[in-house]
Amino acid sequence: MRWDGKGRAHTMGNVKLKDIADALQVSTVTVSNALAGKKGVSDEVRETVLRTARSMGYNLSKYEKVKDSTKIGVLAPDKYMGVGSSFYWALYQQVIYAASKSRSLTMLEILDEENEEANRFPRMVQESMIDGLIVIGWVKQDYIRKLVKKSDKLPILLLDSRIRDIPCDAVLSHNYIGMYKMTRYLLERGHTGIAFAGSIRDNDNIMDRYFGYRKALLEAGIPVRKEWRLEDRNLLTGEVRVGLPGQMPTAFACSSDLAAGRLYDALAEKGYRMPEDISIVGYDDYLFGHPFAGQLTTYHVDMEEMAEYAVKLLLGKIRGEEKKCMTWYADGRIVERESVKTLGLI
Repeated sequence: MRWDGKGRAHTMGNVKLKDIADALQVSTVTVSNALAGKKGVSDEVRETVLRTARSMGYNLSKYEKVKDSTKIGVLAPDKYMGVGSSFYWALYQQVIYAASKSRSLTMLEILDEENEEANRFPRMVQESMIDGLIVIGWVKQDYIRKLVKKSDKLPILLLDSRIRDIPCDAVLSHNYIGMYKMTRYLLERGHTGIAFAGSIRDNDNIMDRYFGYRKALLEAGIPVRKEWRLEDRNLLTGEVRVGLPGQMPTAFACSSDLAAGRLYDALAEKGYRMPEDISIVGYDDYLFGHPFAGQLTTYHVDMEEMAEYAVKLLLGKIRGEEKKCMTWYADGRIVERESVKTLGLI
């Protein structure tokens, strides 16, 4: 048993942040920031807080991990990680930045198709090289289920994907709401013939975007035309390509900017002009090295916010501050450029 500066007794192991704050007559936020080594706390205050915490018997183990540079593993499927040209490579860079601000180190391991099919788990997991794991992009559900089961107490977070009934956190963009907004954007500019370019069986993100598109059309009293739901990729190879329908719409809502770029190429090859003949909107605001990028109206996915929250959630699990698993959605915004022609109000 130990006593604080006000003559109150505390049992070893039962000391809380508030007890330390009361003893020093500071806020619990100040105590938490001092123990975690965050900015905004002077060295003198930090040392006083640490000394008081130790003397009162506070358990500092969860903060020791952070001070010793928490090691965050990042697992990403090979098919998503085209350096420079990949949305997921850009997202990974944001994870690195967010982790560095939290004094954490990151370790990247690429998952190829052979290891994914064979359920061979990452070396950094098998050799206990990391304190937590972020999985970027879509990996087979069976692989993730077995990985979570094998990893036992290792915190795992899914970034830009979600698998139901698996006990791990997930951080995604607002796929459903985002594509609903983009379709409404087209409707408000007079377009009633709107096709959707996206392979909905590839992953839940595209599926959710498709249903956001459907909701906007149904609200406007416009029937969904089966022939205007277009595949945007080869489900076996992952190659992104968009075929054109027999009867052309006035606008396309694309499930990604990459698909929008491929669609633009296909339309231009047929002699169509954008937006004079055909309007196009995208999703994610990341079209690397394509001349259409500066013209494309799209839904901006806030990669920075997604990465920061993913790192925050994972560090909370590593420190033992949060037990429940949660799914968190990052808001985005419409970025208006010049790829949509206004036909008139509906």
